[in-house]
Amino acid sequence: MPALALSRLRLVVLLTCSLGLPSVAPAAPAPDAFEAYLRPPHPPAEGFAPMPDGQTARAGSEVRALARGRVAEVGADGRSVVLEHLYYENHALLRARSEYSGLDGVALRPGTLVTRGQVLGRVGEKARPAVTLHSGRRLSAAEARRFTALRERLLLPAEEPSLLLISHDDFQLRLYARGRELARKEVSFGQAAGAKEVRGDNRTPKGMYFVTQKLRGDIPGPYSAFYGGHWIRVNYPNPWDAERGVASGFVDAKTREKIALEWAARRNTVASTRLGSGIGLHGWAGDWTLAESGGRLSWGCVVMHNPDIASLYERIPEGTMVVLF
Repeated sequence: MPALALSRLRLVVLLTCSLGLPSVAPAAPAPDAFEAYLRPPHPPAEGFAPMPDGQTARAGSEVRALARGRVAEVGADGRSVVLEHLYYENHALLRARSEYSGLDGVALRPGTLVTRGQVLGRVGEKARPAVTLHSGRRLSAAEARRFTALRERLLLPAEEPSLLLISHDDFQLRLYARGRELARKEVSFGQAAGAKEVRGDNRTPKGMYFVTQKLRGDIPGPYSAFYGGHWIRVNYPNPWDAERGVASGFVDAKTREKIALEWAARRNTVASTRLGSGIGLHGWAGDWTLAESGGRLSWGCVVMHNPDIASLYERIPEGTMVVLF
């Protein structure tokens, strides 16, 4: 640094100190939404064990963790423990708590990581053991049994051999292989903002889907010019979309179950309901920019720059998990 510039810098520092002007701390960097989703504070649950029947538990029998998680609290008397669980549901990373009371021999400490089925303690000689589950609120015994039954097996995005994370807010796509980032690309979405709800709303969904079809070259159909020579279909609607459809009267219970089975098998789901269908990733009829388009181009699909989708096409096999959040 030149001597004159260095002298001026020292003068500014001296004036600031002598005048008592407050120092301005540098702004903290904004959290990375992709990293927050993929790498939570502790390992997410890969599934929940069935709720135990406290009425039949005998003194001295083992009490085991319902799911992988982290110890949040241990009772002062060492007779209770609370676990925090993280788990993926659709496009969200959620939290739940399980509480275990009436125990003897709890030797865990807050912050300890536990695995599903790990022994937490034993039923006390004179205690009435209880296991309760909280998901936003304390669940009743029937609700807790249903909660664990529906979540016996859970997907772990970071362990997927091929994963696409796509952020609505960041207009960005990232490709991963077992949690390792391979590429990131700019994307655009449907002409209307917000998550897709019904056929024809020109919105892009939010949710967890799988790649079910790939086409390259001349794409059949009246809108082939808008695909930029590449089409990667995902299996929208998924079970959570179907549940929303049932609540809205768009889908009956039988169709909801069919959608759930097809989605779990990573196949195309029912395309004939008012929820809509035909969602995927594709190129465009020409060059585009976020500045000019506002990121609003398609009728609900994810739009990529043509060179980008061409470069990633072979790296996104059928079966790839796609999370739009």
